[in-house]
Amino acid sequence: MSAPAPAEERGTLSIADGVVEKLVVAAAGEIDGVGRPPGGGRGTRTRATVQRTGERVEIGLTVAIAYPANVAATADATRGRVRARLAELADLTVGRVDVDVAALPVPAAGASRRVVA
Repeated sequence: MSAPAPAEERGTLSIADGVVEKLVVAAAGEIDGVGRPPGGGRGTRTRATVQRTGERVEIGLTVAIAYPANVAATADATRGRVRARLAELADLTVGRVDVDVAALPVPAAGASRRVVA
């Protein structure tokens, strides 16, 4: 097995902004409490927008965080996951990640049962 060719001989790689947005949405979905709540309750669809300057991206992210999750902690975890996954999967440096919490959906009735004695 031979060593890979030097970078300047391999060509270029372009990742479309739409693909980066899908990577962001997928990364956000890896965080517990982001997206639809357990039991299939109604929630806001996760959406992302990116603005790119070279290899650096600024991200706007709209999510639903399932009630009663800690909103600030969940948003921070989401920011960290998005940064890590974009670095890992697309070799991009992430600047700002603005998280807009558009909904706090409650799990559907019957999704969890609370027993009061």
